[in-house]
Amino acid sequence: MLPTGLHQIHTLVRYICTYVFGAIVGIATLVNATAQGAEQPEVTWAVTPLPPAMLERDDDIVGYGIDILDWFSDRLPDYHQTKEIIPLARLLKTLSGPGTFCAFGMNATPERQQFLHFTDVVQPHLPVSLILDASRSDQLKNYLNTDGDVDLEKLIIHSKLNGVLRSQRSYGPEIDAILRRHVENPRITHIGNDANFLQLIALGRMDWTLYLPAEAEYYRRTKVPEGAFSSWNIAGNDQLMPASIACSKTQTGKNIVDAINLLMQNHPEMPWTEFYSSSLSASDQIRYQKALKDYTETRTPVAPN
Repeated sequence: MLPTGLHQIHTLVRYICTYVFGAIVGIATLVNATAQGAEQPEVTWAVTPLPPAMLERDDDIVGYGIDILDWFSDRLPDYHQTKEIIPLARLLKTLSGPGTFCAFGMNATPERQQFLHFTDVVQPHLPVSLILDASRSDQLKNYLNTDGDVDLEKLIIHSKLNGVLRSQRSYGPEIDAILRRHVENPRITHIGNDANFLQLIALGRMDWTLYLPAEAEYYRRTKVPEGAFSSWNIAGNDQLMPASIACSKTQTGKNIVDAINLLMQNHPEMPWTEFYSSSLSASDQIRYQKALKDYTETRTPVAPN
């Protein structure tokens, strides 16, 4: 046994050694974590409030578009990721840099591909459709083609049904061309805001309108929860429309796009589409699942860009 004095000195030395070793380990861990964080490329997800895909609620932004974005971002651990709300008017300019930004729900046009990287189609969605009160669906029977799609031009020319549309809105090239040919038709009313069109239809003041089906269901749930409406594909439209993730044309942007394309190849069943499907009416969910099944069985992934 050590004398009392030596024992105290031994204990002190052991305490100091333990403290110094712990401090060294702590500093090394901190330095390593900091180095790893510094090495992670930064990407900002530009989120634009466009209900129901993305909407602001209680100082946050939610919606099926955010859920889809999170599904992918959670599987990209090698990047330091943040979200920033960007108004639609500034979205393309923001994506152009500086820095690396990515956004969900973009269409890959030739013009945009010059300054953005695009993934394969992430979210096939139902196209703009004709919406009317479900109890009056039989009024369309004379204006359906053999595929069960609405012949919009025939309906405008020959029916006595009154339509309401949003001023200055583009419904897609095929539909816009039809509407331009009948811009003076007295049975079509144009209004600046389309948030209350379902209420006008429910009250019998209008018969039909045009919405994306997810939009129609969003307005039904928030404006006319007791109402029932049906949506009809319009002849000339595809059964599904494409939406991709776009990233700034930087090396980090390209790497993210490639990583997302790989995730999609590894998940051909596209489980994230359930978020979109849940935003649809019960009947549109059936319509969507059928169209999605056909799509996933025939689609061909795009080449890396």
